[in-house]
Formats: sequence, structure tokens, C-alpha cells
Amino acid sequence: MRPLTKLAAFAAGTAIAFGAAAAVGAAVGPIDTSRDDDGHVEHDDEAPAGSPVTPSVGDAGPGLSGLSVAAAGYRLVPAVDTIDAEHAEHPTEYAFTIEGPDGEAVTEFDVVHERRLHLIVASRDLVEFHHVHPDLAADGTWSIDLPELPAGSYRVYADFRATGADALTLATDLAVAGDTAVSELPAVASTTTVDGFDVALSGAEAISAGESTLTFEVSRDGDDVVTDPYLGAAGHLVVLRAGDLGYLHVHPLDDVEAPSIGFAAAFPTAGTYRLFLDFSVDGEVHTAAFTVDVGNGGTAPSDGTATTGQVHDDH
Repeated sequence: MRPLTKLAAFAAGTAIAFGAAAAVGAAVGPIDTSRDDDGHVEHDDEAPAGSPVTPSVGDAGPGLSGLSVAAAGYRLVPAVDTIDAEHAEHPTEYAFTIEGPDGEAVTEFDVVHERRLHLIVASRDLVEFHHVHPDLAADGTWSIDLPELPAGSYRVYADFRATGADALTLATDLAVAGDTAVSELPAVASTTTVDGFDVALSGAEAISAGESTLTFEVSRDGDDVVTDPYLGAAGHLVVLRAGDLGYLHVHPLDDVEAPSIGFAAAFPTAGTYRLFLDFSVDGEVHTAAFTVDVGNGGTAPSDGTATTGQVHDDH
């Protein structure tokens, strides 16, 4: 059965699902799912209630994206914006298209970091995180089986470059129905542990708005670990700003010697950010997550430690 057809079958449960989604909104902030004259969902990127104070969307700053469903003539068009509770308990097929300036689904994409499109799924509390790579059909439909997602409100980012155009990151909302438990943002820390690996962020206290170098070291049982090449580098980093969930583009650094993993980042504003580092060891990808405060006074205490992260399959 085609992806869009299978997803359309969810429609029978939307009344129940949207009731649950309303409960999600009450917990984490409003999600505007009104539609424009073309029938597309329009989203309000207001920060979730109780989130750290961050600049408004209007103060996004250079290098920050993922705050809208459309830009530069391109639009992210998901097949559904709600997953009912029954389907959320199992891998769920998610499908979407990228419409071009002519209103047609784009079918030609450039390879960036070894993939034609990177799909990021993050909960609005910035605890749940998945970086996956969907498959592209000849008609321009992207599809992938998402992992099991706890009930709640999510932001879905499509990071891509259509052939002949500039790189873009477009984003849309996804509600997963069910009993929702909103987690507090993990504490600011310069180290974390995931799947038996210790991961440290060097120089966290020096991070400030503007250009910064982010350097990570991975170790296991006290020994340094040299990571496998992953997506064309020693690791892959996604940075999201708490509150509006703005997506920050970062770039791997070639002049950082192993076992360190380095990135160049330009934080557009002071505020709280979540860093998600994907790294591969023995062919298995792991994700280490950090919370950092960018701005006056630096970020993490030198002895701060958090335990978070997950293993995910590369697609």
C-alpha cells in the first residue's frame, strides 16, 4: 500500500487524536493548525508554556531556521499532522513532500552530508530526539517508519537542498495522541553518558552568542574512543533553541584531531539550547544530548553531568 494511502487511514481516528492533542497543547503550549487558502496547515511557533525565556521568532538571527513550514518558495507538506495513540505504540510510517515554487513535489535533491534529506523529530520539551533518513519515491514522496514516539507535541524538521536552490530547513508540527507527560529540560551540563560512552563538551563555559567552536570527546571505561566516519565527518551535530525550537546550522571542522570531534557554530542570540551529537562506533549510531546556556556568564559547570541519549538505526 502506498505511504500516503496508509497514512490516510489514520483519519478515522482524528477526532479522538485531536482531543488528546488539545491536552498536549495545554501542557506545552499552543499549536496552531489553521489552514491557508490552499489548504496547507499554518503553524504558530509560540514557545511552550514554562519554557526558558528566549527571543521571539522575529529575533531568530542569522543561521537559525526551522521556524516555518515554508520559505524561499518551498513548502513542507506532511501527509498527516497527528498520530493516534494506537499507531504511536509501533513504528509509524510518516510521509511528506517538498513542494517547489511551481507548487509541484520536488524530485531532485543534492546530496549534503551523504544524504539527500535529513529528517529530525524532536519533542517540544527537547527530550525526545530522532535523526533519520527517509526514502524518496519517484513522485517526490518521502517516507520512513518513525520509531515509537511517546504521546506529546513534536517538531519535524526537513533539512535539504533542492537541486539548483539554496539549502533549507523547513519544519512542521506533529501531535502524538495519548497520556502526555511533559519533562523538564535536562540540566545544563558539560558531560553526559549514553550507552556506556562518556561524552564531554570542552570549553562549554566559553560559549557565547556569535561564533563558537564546539569540541566533543568520547571515551569508554576511561579510554579515548575514535569514532567511525558518519555522514562524512567524525560526528553530526544538531542544535535547537529552547522555546521556539529554532534550528541552528553547524559545520564539522576538518582541522580537529581525533579523538576530538569539532564543529563551528554561530549562536544568533543568548538563550538556552539543546545540542544533539550523533556519533558512530562499530557501525552503531549513538546520540549524546547536552543543555547549554549561551550568553552572559557562560554555560555548564565544569563538574556538571547528565545522563541522556539513545541509540538509533541509520536509514
